[in-house]
Amino acid sequence: MDTAIDAVGLNDYRAVFEESPNACLLISPALIILGANKAYLRATGRTLASIVGLRYFDAFPEDAPHLGRSRLREALERVIRERRPVTLGNVCYPIPVETPEGRVLEERWWSATHTPVLDERGELRLIVQHPTDITGLRDLQMELGSLQRQNDFYRHTRTVEDDNQILAAERKRLRGLFEQAPGFVAVGQGPDMVFELANEAFYRVVGHRDLMGKPVREALPELEGQGIFELLEQVYSTGEPYVGRAVPMQFRQDPKGGLTTRYVDFIYQPIFDAQGQVCGLFVQGHDVTEAHQLSRELSYQASHDALTGLLSRREFERRLLALATAEYPADTSHALLYLDLDQFKLVNDTCGHQAGDALLRRVAEVLSAVAGEGAVLARLGGDEFALLLESSTREQAVAMAEALRARVEALEFIWRQRRFGTSVSIGLAVCQAEELRLDEALSTADSACFLAKERGRNRVHAHHADDEQLLARRREMDWVGRLRVALEERRLLLYVQRIVPLQAAGEQAMEHWEVLVRLRETDGSIVPPMAFIPAAERYNLMPAVDRYIIRAALTHLAELPSAQRARTAFSINLSANTLNEASFARFVRDEIGRSGVDPAQICFEITETAAVASLVETAKLIGQVKALGCRFALDDFGSGMSSFAYLKQLPVDYLKIDGVFVRQILGNPVDAAMVEAIAKVGAVMGLQTVAEFVENEAMAGLLKDLGVDYAQGYGIHKPEPLST
Repeated sequence: MDTAIDAVGLNDYRAVFEESPNACLLISPALIILGANKAYLRATGRTLASIVGLRYFDAFPEDAPHLGRSRLREALERVIRERRPVTLGNVCYPIPVETPEGRVLEERWWSATHTPVLDERGELRLIVQHPTDITGLRDLQMELGSLQRQNDFYRHTRTVEDDNQILAAERKRLRGLFEQAPGFVAVGQGPDMVFELANEAFYRVVGHRDLMGKPVREALPELEGQGIFELLEQVYSTGEPYVGRAVPMQFRQDPKGGLTTRYVDFIYQPIFDAQGQVCGLFVQGHDVTEAHQLSRELSYQASHDALTGLLSRREFERRLLALATAEYPADTSHALLYLDLDQFKLVNDTCGHQAGDALLRRVAEVLSAVAGEGAVLARLGGDEFALLLESSTREQAVAMAEALRARVEALEFIWRQRRFGTSVSIGLAVCQAEELRLDEALSTADSACFLAKERGRNRVHAHHADDEQLLARRREMDWVGRLRVALEERRLLLYVQRIVPLQAAGEQAMEHWEVLVRLRETDGSIVPPMAFIPAAERYNLMPAVDRYIIRAALTHLAELPSAQRARTAFSINLSANTLNEASFARFVRDEIGRSGVDPAQICFEITETAAVASLVETAKLIGQVKALGCRFALDDFGSGMSSFAYLKQLPVDYLKIDGVFVRQILGNPVDAAMVEAIAKVGAVMGLQTVAEFVENEAMAGLLKDLGVDYAQGYGIHKPEPLST
């Protein structure tokens, strides 16, 4: 059942599905049984294990001439083909029952409705079958037919006294059967359907009143105008039964009260006399009001956000898709607003999620009031909302966005005597009706919202075709998807660049390499890191990239011949996002243990900017990883305003001097002095220094004279693929 429930997005309602009194079977478009609730298993005498995973017609008995297998197959095929519900009445299908002689098949009669469940694109996800056992009701029909034939016979062969005695006995027996029927039952005679019999269940639906001997129009006058009398006349005149599902009917159940709406499943079937003429009608069915209300509530919950009562993301996307497939004049435009609360995390972090939830509800109320009744307004998740404006011009959309922004800004949120200001950033995209695409519309509005935040928050950014910033943002988002696929397909390639010692006291025996990364496109072309690394950093993909590189580098080291491995050391860059991961030290420990590599051969490089951004946490992480035996280098050193002050708090082993001081070192004495100062401080603190961007031997010679320990750059060695 889990698979089917997931297919329609109703995981939260599994218990409701299981405990529903209505039998329910879930079938895939390939006619594979996905699940069944308890009511279905009780009704059919089956177990879940015996039917789930089987094809529908393999899970039930072989066909026989009187069975309804072919009709069922045709009904299921119609549902698949036409994407609409199909109901069958009087289908014969036996069920297994235990008897003293063993397990046998007992003939049972069913009415079944098959309802398609479609996804947001209108594709069939599964079929829900709701069968109702009408065997008892069919037996009643047989009894009625027999009674009618006996009446005709007795009128010709018996006295009036005999006739009355026999009829009284038959009516008594029939009354007992009626009261035991599973559902409501009534019998009407003649074209006016004069009530002859009705069970207690029927009275509970229509209200207790004098029915017997009265035509239906007189007995139930409130049904006038509801189309019910017309249906009864249709069945009587054509002799064809009629099946209704969850039909709303209004009854005056209390003579002094108003009308009450009940939802009923029913079958109107003709009763035939000995000559084959219709002489009355047999009404049978079930009051499904509670089940209908539950279904509506489930539908509402599935399409609305539980916290705010706004539309859910899934329902919003469904509405957007419906709008995209609807027909509009060519010049019609629609607008999509993407809203993101500013500094919402501040409320959550300082006052807890209960306060955050309260703020989201208040904001939802404000947005709903401005957008108006019936607005297609949704909470997409977290603190993000969206509003769809049908047939809206750009000017109208901007005016609405500004009104929303102003009302949220005016909202004053107080939580336990703490006062918070509120604001929202809004991205706006306007699309022509014939060009509207779900993915592009949401993505464009989201990108515009991001730019509104980058430009200072509490503002509206409207997308336009030549918006360079938005185009750049879209390119980054495109790279996110491409990078995810590249990670899955292992298309990130490791390159290395040599780091050479300049001083005689350096580790001459070791070969130091910085590990770099490139991306190989599906066509074989190689993409440099600056094409995708900024997008990875912005969208928090760098931890995954860093772990990929670490795992691949350690694997390479482990596979080297032992002598070569012993003299090889790798420097691996870490992003700021990775530094904030509490589980990173454990990851390094596990990977080193897996590979068997000496941790002293691994040096992790972190930029000064990233380290200083969260100094305490970075120092803690460095301590944890260094305890494993690894080393650390502080990259781009000197770029900060107070670089030397931070060195006491960061237990690193190397300082990599920012290239801004190295590039012009031959012609700029200030740069040379800065490099020399860094080298001297490093030496005093027991740290070794590395100069990057070394382009020629002259630069290398000067750096050596200034006391720098290592050099790296295109003048030393150009990056090359890491051999495998």
